Amino acid sequence: MCNLPIFDDVVTGRPSEVFARLVRKLSAYTRRDRTRSFKVGITNNPHSTFSGRYARNYDDMIVLYKTSSIDSVSKLEAYLVEHNWELADNRIGGGGGRIGEPPYYLYVVRRS
Repeated sequence: MCNLPIFDDVVTGRPSEVFARLVRKLSAYTRRDRTRSFKVGITNNPHSTFSGRYARNYDDMIVLYKTSSIDSVSKLEAYLVEHNWELADNRIGGGGGRIGEPPYYLYVVRRS
């Protein structure tokens, strides 16, 4: 059993069908009274990504979206980063590394 602070609030579907819902979810999780900073990303292994890349600098991870399509998850990541560009810690608009095999997950890591 994993004791990492990783939480699932997953939706699935086509980007055009879930974008507005993901914007609302991300906004709720990253409100200024709850979060000092955050970063949006994609992975095929949330536990490994959080423990290897984020555990030192962020308090938790919320997995927001799951798909077998790299195109779908990449589009949503780019949209959400662009939508939150002035607030997020992302330095580029998405697609910063190798992802591996599906399923793919869209996540947000937060610092309280």
